[in-house]
Amino acid sequence: MAWQFHYTSAEAGPTGRAGFQFVAESPGVPAGLSTHVAPYLTYRPPPGLPTAPSAQQIGAMPVAMAYGPAGDRIALTRCVYLGQDYSGRFGNFLGHALVLDDDDLVGLRPIELWRAPIWSDAPAAPGSALPELTDLAPGPTLDPESLGLWLRAGGPGAYDRLGTLLELTRQALTTGHGRLLLVSSDSEEIVRWIAVISYSLPWEVVKRLSFVTYSGDPAATAQTIVGTTPDVWLPSDLDATVLPLDQPVQRVGWGRFADTVTELWRRMNLAGIDELGTFGQADPETVAALVALCLSGASVSEEEQSAITSLIGGELPEWVWPAIGRRADRLGYELAAAVVAHGPPEAADPCAARCVRLALRDPSLAPPVGRLPGRYLRELSAAAGAELDGAAGLAHLIAVLRVADLTGLSLSAAGVERAVAAQVGEGLTGAVAAGEVAGSPLGWREVLLAGLVAGLERAAPGVRTRVMSAELCDLLAGHDLRDAPLTGVAVVRGRFAAGRIGRVDATIRLFRYGRGNEVPDERETTLAEIWRREPTDDDCLRLIDELGAAMQTSFTLCALPGRAFVRYGVKATETARIAERVRSAGIPGFPADDADAVLVAIGLANLESPRSVAAAVERLTGLTGQTDAALASLIRRRAAKTLAGRDPRFRTTLLLQLPDPSLCWLLETWLAAKPNRDEQAALLEIAIRVRLAGMEIAPLDEWARALVNGWTRFGSMENRFKNDPELAAGLKEFIRPKRWHRLRGGH
Repeated sequence: MAWQFHYTSAEAGPTGRAGFQFVAESPGVPAGLSTHVAPYLTYRPPPGLPTAPSAQQIGAMPVAMAYGPAGDRIALTRCVYLGQDYSGRFGNFLGHALVLDDDDLVGLRPIELWRAPIWSDAPAAPGSALPELTDLAPGPTLDPESLGLWLRAGGPGAYDRLGTLLELTRQALTTGHGRLLLVSSDSEEIVRWIAVISYSLPWEVVKRLSFVTYSGDPAATAQTIVGTTPDVWLPSDLDATVLPLDQPVQRVGWGRFADTVTELWRRMNLAGIDELGTFGQADPETVAALVALCLSGASVSEEEQSAITSLIGGELPEWVWPAIGRRADRLGYELAAAVVAHGPPEAADPCAARCVRLALRDPSLAPPVGRLPGRYLRELSAAAGAELDGAAGLAHLIAVLRVADLTGLSLSAAGVERAVAAQVGEGLTGAVAAGEVAGSPLGWREVLLAGLVAGLERAAPGVRTRVMSAELCDLLAGHDLRDAPLTGVAVVRGRFAAGRIGRVDATIRLFRYGRGNEVPDERETTLAEIWRREPTDDDCLRLIDELGAAMQTSFTLCALPGRAFVRYGVKATETARIAERVRSAGIPGFPADDADAVLVAIGLANLESPRSVAAAVERLTGLTGQTDAALASLIRRRAAKTLAGRDPRFRTTLLLQLPDPSLCWLLETWLAAKPNRDEQAALLEIAIRVRLAGMEIAPLDEWARALVNGWTRFGSMENRFKNDPELAAGLKEFIRPKRWHRLRGGH
């Protein structure tokens, strides 16, 4: 699918502006694409024509068809001279541009679109929408058969010119610099030469061959092949090879490629030209490099070897095979592997040994399948051992094992384990390690895992944590790691973080690794990570059943029952169930104290006498004195709320029996609970009865005075106590004298 643009001089373009501009384009054109196309849209008439040419002269002007890159796409453009613009000035032209992807030209050479029906000779109306082209049908004049006949008609000189053009073009494409300037008064001749060159090259190469069939300013163009007319001025420092097509060619030194293709055109062997095209980017000249390598052992570049490789699978003279076998130590992997795949033993065996040696050095290379001849095994086994010790990463190390396994090399398990352990460090990632081990030869996997565990156990904690990916943890999870407790803890942590196991199962597994001085600290850190979220009652019950008194060895686990109590509240059945289980499991320390405190608070509702309640409150004071502040507050609030349900006489008796620490927190909790009217009355009654008992509790007295000295509160409380003379009299004790005097009508 191709986007289209029209570029010309217009009186009022799509934006209302006058002058040269894009007047029409296909809908949906990406922003900024026109800036990549604009450099191709230029036209300067041949200088030999009048400045005000006639219509006939305009029609005879050369067409400038150009091809080249446009950002990450390609542009194919056609510029034709129109003559006058809207103001009557000469110099107007139409630039018609197509912007395509590589796939749009598969099998189609750009020059084939010369005189194709897709081109416009007149600009579309400003603002018009140009259709997207889906069918790029070639023009009618540039088929290979017609071009072959045209060359034949030109005689030997035409073939001499063809060879020179092909060699210069090959050099330009190979080196990435250099241009050809074709000069002719007949633009069709220039087009034909561009077409012959295009058909002579593989399609993949033609995609990189930029050209323009005519330019009035060749010095300003960037295409590889540029056409122009004899009357166009050429600067003396023009960076291009100028080839006047009306003069005999000055033959340059042809390479093998130019010579071969020219001969195929001479014979009209178009099928042969197509067959050469199947080599793609490979340069047939590298056949000569193959000969130099075999006969003299000449150095051959990697690029040349790659090209030679493409020849190895074909028909080669018999003398090539033993000669290339003798030069095996000079071959790169690609060429050596091709000889192994296609050559007889005298070439394949030494090249197989060469491939093994290269594969030991480079993990990306696969060794040849099959055991080597015995004469190579000892030397290559020693080389493999050296590569293990100096391996550049675990992937390299396992590649060495794979090579050894496939080719029958001998390696010691102890040496492999030692080499693997040495790989555990800053450069290793767990995902890579797990993937490499999983893809390693089956017979080496246990040795590899043993080496990894040994390296992890002695690694720094940060390295061990970073390396333990979910994949590696899964790989190690089934192994007995009791002798590597630090690694065992890291495996559990990694599997939990990846969601492979739940937190209760992770906790139980962590308790396998309790030996050694370092493990408890790492285990405790891991437990803290696992139990960041609040535990459920099921979590606590399972842990208590599985671990029992062993929970006391972990501060994190000891805190779990208390955290659950805070989560559910003292009154919840879940709380009672956890507390009972803690008590029955005999877990010592503060879990037992927390559980006892919860059960005491729950049991307050069932106690009848103030003495038994006072004893329970005193016990709560002791149990909650050292516990978590949130839990202590929760238990005390629940206890205070339960006791607030007792009648004021009971509560007074209770307060009088409590020592100061217990009395203080209980009374403070009652007073801080924002009591309603009934509770205010109850607390006021308690304050009165305490005073009647000959005692005074300062915070309670202060609260009572503040309450009754409020106008509305006093009237309400006086009304409540009017039937009890003792309480009514006690109430008056809390009234300030001046206020009492005013209430009685004093001044």
